[in-house]
Amino acid sequence: MKNTAFLWLVMNVGLWGCHEATKPLPPAGIALSFDDRYVEEWTRLRPLLKKYNVHVTFYVTQFDSLTPKEVALLHQLQRDGHEIGAHGAAHIRVLDWMRGGASLDDFFRYEIEAELISMRKAGFRPVTFAHVGGQQTWWTDRRLLRDYFKLLRDVSMTERRLPFFVFRQPIFGIDEIYYHFDGDRTVHSLLIDQYTNITDAQLKDGLIRAKNTQSVLMLLGHHPLFTPSDEPYAFSVSRLEKLLQETQRLGLKTYTMSELVEHGDMETRRK
Repeated sequence: MKNTAFLWLVMNVGLWGCHEATKPLPPAGIALSFDDRYVEEWTRLRPLLKKYNVHVTFYVTQFDSLTPKEVALLHQLQRDGHEIGAHGAAHIRVLDWMRGGASLDDFFRYEIEAELISMRKAGFRPVTFAHVGGQQTWWTDRRLLRDYFKLLRDVSMTERRLPFFVFRQPIFGIDEIYYHFDGDRTVHSLLIDQYTNITDAQLKDGLIRAKNTQSVLMLLGHHPLFTPSDEPYAFSVSRLEKLLQETQRLGLKTYTMSELVEHGDMETRRK
């Protein structure tokens, strides 16, 4: 009888272990984030985001200069399920700061801690951070992750203008803009503002790669445009809707940036 009970236990533990090992990854999807302080325009996106059941991350800079109305609107966006992240107290690029001769300790004091103090006083607890101007270093990242945030987001582009030529790469070939639920805490989102000249077809290619590789395509923009404009750091809202329509058609899930690292942590623990 004892041997039978022991055999039953061994078999069930083995089956449970196999079940855990084959547990599927989270669904493929996209993670949208929007930078700076276009709070009223972001709020105007609410009906569109609700229509497609989309949750995004808003990275806010210069938080202490927001009006009470803008702070209230951010709380409304957070209640909708969106994430409010940090983007620097004064929108300072860390490498520019250091070239000016200022200390790195002062950068953390005036750019990072000052914003966190302002945001926490207003009732926000940001856990992810977007680098300003795509400027980061391994030593600043190490401290940001150790002392302040769960995830850091940098910027990637399909085109980079160098002194003598333009370096171009297709969206489906930029590995760093796809999150694979591997616990990585330093990620890159693809900039999709107007001046990048990204086409709808290219974005569709990115969505297809995310679906086929069970990963998450990370995209970012700045100022939502509800009417046509030549503003470079801005994106068309009608174009955003096309992207969301294609996302829905492909059956892709949407994630906030903090959800990526939370799922990634769970996958890492299972391995």
